[in-house]
Amino acid sequence: MYRREMRKLFTVALVVHVMWGGLAIGQQVPPALPSAAQTAKSSLQVSPDGIATPNQEKARALAETTYNTWRLSVQRGDEAAWRNSTSISRQMKVRNLIVSERGTFPRDFFRSAQSAPQLENFQFVGALSGCNGRTMAATYLGKMQLGDAGAKQNAFVLEFVYENGKWRLDQTRFFDLSRLPVVLKRLKSRDLAVLREQDGFHPYRSIPVPPPACAKPELIGKVFVDCPGRDIEMRINGVSIHEFDDERRADTISGGLKRGTNTITYTIKPSASEQDHPSMGIGVFVMPETAGNHPVCVFDHILGDTEEAAGGSFTFTVTNEHIASMNPQHKGETPQPLHAVPLKPEQENKR
Repeated sequence: MYRREMRKLFTVALVVHVMWGGLAIGQQVPPALPSAAQTAKSSLQVSPDGIATPNQEKARALAETTYNTWRLSVQRGDEAAWRNSTSISRQMKVRNLIVSERGTFPRDFFRSAQSAPQLENFQFVGALSGCNGRTMAATYLGKMQLGDAGAKQNAFVLEFVYENGKWRLDQTRFFDLSRLPVVLKRLKSRDLAVLREQDGFHPYRSIPVPPPACAKPELIGKVFVDCPGRDIEMRINGVSIHEFDDERRADTISGGLKRGTNTITYTIKPSASEQDHPSMGIGVFVMPETAGNHPVCVFDHILGDTEEAAGGSFTFTVTNEHIASMNPQHKGETPQPLHAVPLKPEQENKR
C-alpha cells in the first residue's frame, strides 16, 4: 500500500525547480577573503576542516554588494552582467536545465526567472569562508512564503565562489526553521557557532566543477526524490548529476531520457541532520509534451519505514508502451516502471 501511495504522490508532486543565476554591474572586484593560513595568524577561528570565520562586516558588505547587483542583472535581463557574476558551474547548470526542457538559452532563462528576495527584508546572521578564503556562505534570517503555505521563518543562505579574479554567486538555499525553535533562537542572537554545527550553513570546500554541456533531449525527463533523513548522490545516463540532502525535490534530467536503455546510479546515506527517515522514494518520469497528457514513471525505488538501502546501479527501459500510456485515452494498463525494490506478492495483489 505504501509504495502505491508513493507513486501517486510522485505523479501529483512533480514541480519544476529553476535556480537563479548571477550578477555584477560595474562592480569593483573585491579581493578574496583571508586564506585559512592568513586567518590562522589573526584572531579569527579556523577549524580543522578549513572553515574559517572571516571579518563579519567585510563579509556582509561583499555578500550584499554581490547579491544585490546579481539581483538587478536578473531583473533587467542583462546577460553580460549575469555571466560576469554567476559561477561558471552555475552558468552551465542553468544552460543544461533550459536545453533539457527544449528551451532556448539564455532567452528562456530570463523569461522564466523569478524575482529574488530583497535582503532588506532579512536579518544578517553571519558568514563562514572555506577553500582558503575562496568560497563563502552568508546566512540571513527572515519570513518567507513558499508555495501555498503561510509565511514561515527561514534561513536564507547565499553561496559564493571566488574565481577568475572576482566573487560570483553560485546558488541560494532556504531552510524552514518553524520546527527548529532552538536553532531559530540561536540564529536570531547571531550565534555563529550554530553556523559551524549545521553543514547547511557551510561554504563549499572546493570550487564547483562545471558539468558537461548536455545535448537536446529525445524525451524530457525529471527525477523526483523524497528522502527524509537521507543524503542521495545520483547520476543519470552518465551526464545528469544530482544531490539530495534530507529533502523533497524534483529535478530536470540534463540531456533528458531516451527511448530504449537508460541508466541510473546513486548512493544513499544517513543525513548529517540525524533526522528520522521513516520512508524514501525515488521516481524517474518521462514528462508530457502534448497538452492533456500526463507523466509516466519508468523507474522507482521506494522504501517503507523499516527498510534500508545503500543505493545501486540500474538499467531501465523506456518503451513505446510507456509513451503511449501518457495519453489519457490510452486503452489498457500502464506499463510498470522498473522497481529497484521488487513488489511483495501482497502488494501485487492489491494493484
